[in-house]
This record gives sequence, structure tokens and C-alpha cells, in this order.
Amino acid sequence: MYETMLLISQAVQSNLPLGEAIRLLVNGNEKKRINRNLLHWASLLDEGLEPQVAVRKAKLPRRLTVLLETAFKSGNFPEYFAELTEIEQNRSKTFQILINLLAYPFLLLGIMWIVFCLMILVVLQFETIYRDFDIELPAMTEMLLVVSKVMRQPVTYLILTVGVIVLIFLQRLLFASFWFYIPILGGIFRSLASQKLLRQLLFSLKRGVPMDRALELAAGSFSHNRAYRQYCLHAAALAKEGTPFSLLISFFPLLFPGWLIPFVQTAEKNETLPSTLKQGIIVLEKDQFSSTFLFHTIFIPIIWFILLFFIPFFVFALFLPLIRIITSLSG
Repeated sequence: MYETMLLISQAVQSNLPLGEAIRLLVNGNEKKRINRNLLHWASLLDEGLEPQVAVRKAKLPRRLTVLLETAFKSGNFPEYFAELTEIEQNRSKTFQILINLLAYPFLLLGIMWIVFCLMILVVLQFETIYRDFDIELPAMTEMLLVVSKVMRQPVTYLILTVGVIVLIFLQRLLFASFWFYIPILGGIFRSLASQKLLRQLLFSLKRGVPMDRALELAAGSFSHNRAYRQYCLHAAALAKEGTPFSLLISFFPLLFPGWLIPFVQTAEKNETLPSTLKQGIIVLEKDQFSSTFLFHTIFIPIIWFILLFFIPFFVFALFLPLIRIITSLSG
């Protein structure tokens, strides 16, 4: 995605017509589907179609299409799209850092699930032995056998799958911002989205774009985030009515961090809002990385604790009846 945006940004900044510039940059690399779509877009531009109409007909990826349309609406396509490209670059780097930090915790989760599945198979073998001896089993062993039996039923996985699908549907329909309120991880997601929003507002305000218009443009770039898109449009409508930006921050805590309010109030009086937004972006970046390291630091010991607790419990519950059988036979 970012590589394609960079390619288009380079084409835009050349002195050639957009269609011709894109064709030259893609030339020799037509095997990729997205490059073929870009060439189709260039052909549509050469035919004289409006850029926004051509973008829709070129069947580019939805996210890229939305970003291109947003840049066209700005009235300064080359500069605004270059800014969006830089934002996407920063976002890609941040996600790469997050992935590197979270890879080990999620690897541990995968290992835990594999160990759990293997234990379920082991329980099946011991269950046969216990039933043959017809002995009274301890409560913890009975619980282990019940869990093993439930997890071996195909209907269990069917119910889990249907449940996940229903939850995802309900989340998108009723509570689009659900993921942003998950402890620690939700804060990281909110920080990333707020950084993107503030960067776009900063770019627009520096070029004299009114706050309501800047928020409308920012809303257009949140193609995969219905909650942020709706909140941005609502904030834009309030800004158009004359609501100060400091009040908008208090009205929309999902969009903006609350600690920004006093700084923005001072900036509105001194007309230094762009520099305040820039400092806010820096603080959000530091806060986001702090939250990521916190998650990394807390999550790993929790997983290890679960593993170190569950494995001894499993072994004890599984072998306790066997010990009783051996003891009774020896007696």
C-alpha cells in the first residue's frame, strides 16, 4: 500500500501530466495487479475523465481510492497526497515496530494453544484406563475429562465460530469503536489514529484550511474506521457552527486526548494552534511506544504464569487417579 502511494506521489510531483507520469513509473512492472490498475487509471485520465471518476473506475484498492479522493477534494492534490503518503510511511514504520514487539507474546499464546491441544489428546488415552478400572475420580480429574470431552466435539468449534462471527457483526453494527477500549491495546490503537488525525489537521491548518474543512478531509482518509469517520464528520459540523477546537476535543475523547485541552485553549488565544498540534503528535508518539512496551512487559509474564500454573495442575489432575490405582494394587 505504502509503496504504491509513494509511486503515485512521485508521479504527482513530476512536471508531466499525471497519466503519463504514472505510465512511465509503472513501465516494465506490469505483472502486479495493482500496477495494471494504475495503468488503467492513467488511460482513463488520458481519455479526459475527471480524476475522481477515473479513480473509481480504475478499481484500485478501496483504501487507496479513498485517500486519492480525499487528496483531490483538498484542492491541492500534489501536496495533500504527499502528506498522506508521509503519514502512511510513519504509520507503516510504527506498525512494524508494534509487530516486532508483540510477536513474542502472541508466539507464546500460540504455543500455549498447541500445548493445550496436545494435553486434550493425552487425556483421551488416560480416560480409557480410568473407565476400565471403574474407580471414583477426584473432582479436578473429572473436570479435566469434561473439558477434554467438550473440546473434542465438532459442535464446540461450530458454536465458537458462529459466536465470533456474530460478535464481529454486532461490534461493527452497534459499537464500531469497541477495539479502542480494550485495556492497553485499545490505547495504542487510539494513539495511532489520533496521530494520523492530528497530522492531517496540522497540514491543513498550515495551509489556511478552516477547521471544519480540515476535519471533513481527515474523515475521508479513515476508510476502514467507521467510528473515526463519523466522529470527524460530526466534529466538522460543530466546527462549522463556530464551536472552538478546545471544546471539540472535550466532546470527542476518542478522536483527541483530553490532556490536549489546556494547551489548545492557550494556543487559540495566541494563534499558535499548528505548533501545539505538532507537540501533541510528539507526545502521542512517546505515549504510544510507552504503552506498547508496557503491554510487552506485562503480557509475557502473564502468559508464562498461565503456562506454569496450568501444566502442573494438568499433570497432577491426570496422574492422581493413577497413583491411587497403583497404591491400591500394591496394598
